[in-house]
Amino acid sequence: MKFRRITRRMNNRAVFNCLIIAVLTSSTLTAQGIETAQAPTVGQQPQPTPTKPPYLKDFLRDERDLWLSLVKKETYTSHGMRKYGIPFVLVSGALIATDTRTAELLPNSDDQKMWSGRVSKAGTVYSLAAVSGGTYLIGKITNNRHAQETGLLALHAIGHSQIVTAAVKQATNRRRPVVSDETAGFWRGGDSFPSGHATTSFAVATVFAYEYKHKPVVPIVSYTAASAIALSRVGAQRHWVSDIVVGGSVGFLIGRYVYKRHHDPTLPGGSVPPRNRLVPEVSADSKTLALNWDF
Repeated sequence: MKFRRITRRMNNRAVFNCLIIAVLTSSTLTAQGIETAQAPTVGQQPQPTPTKPPYLKDFLRDERDLWLSLVKKETYTSHGMRKYGIPFVLVSGALIATDTRTAELLPNSDDQKMWSGRVSKAGTVYSLAAVSGGTYLIGKITNNRHAQETGLLALHAIGHSQIVTAAVKQATNRRRPVVSDETAGFWRGGDSFPSGHATTSFAVATVFAYEYKHKPVVPIVSYTAASAIALSRVGAQRHWVSDIVVGGSVGFLIGRYVYKRHHDPTLPGGSVPPRNRLVPEVSADSKTLALNWDF
């Protein structure tokens, strides 16, 4: 009965926040459709030419385009919302509604909190900026253009992640588990939703994974590290499960967005698929309901 009362109190707030998730996800996907240096050519393809590294002006333009996509009609097309927005809202809404129950599945011991807190330090902005900036500097010293681009794009991804998460945190004001009084409430003066650690970690991991897709160990290590950091935030009781799932998803989209817009086609790297592979596809018939991710 207690869980049911909590769930009823959360319903209206959860719906609003699910709409925020849908708009943010759809707008990020729409922004990625803007013409980039990777745009396909018709007929015989000419030799790719090097592109200039993105700096502050490009960062500001990218951020502008990301937020302007919120008011573009194509962001809310029936096809886009049906294929991407609605499934993501359903998954996120289910996680939000069960956050208080899933939080009880962990032992929540002092050792768990201590070790989770230590792991999560690897996902701070300072740590990720040091890794990204260090990659850029190593590339600069060794005249490795690929390493320079990787570090620079990762820094861009960190910047976008911080702006997006700060805006959503202010819009939702969700309390953290340690001060939640057993409720995962919104608009209660908190800053839990979404997880900044998960968003930023996955944004950086996605840039590295795409840049070094030809070396399978890099994507594996990158996403494993990002996942460990995100999960540690739940173990440290700093975030709910839905916080890290939504944050990680948004981080993936941001990293992909930055890479797609600024990757130099003359350098090694993976191609960005024409459709998004992170957002689940839902199918149903009279007997089954399927939820599938295609990576």
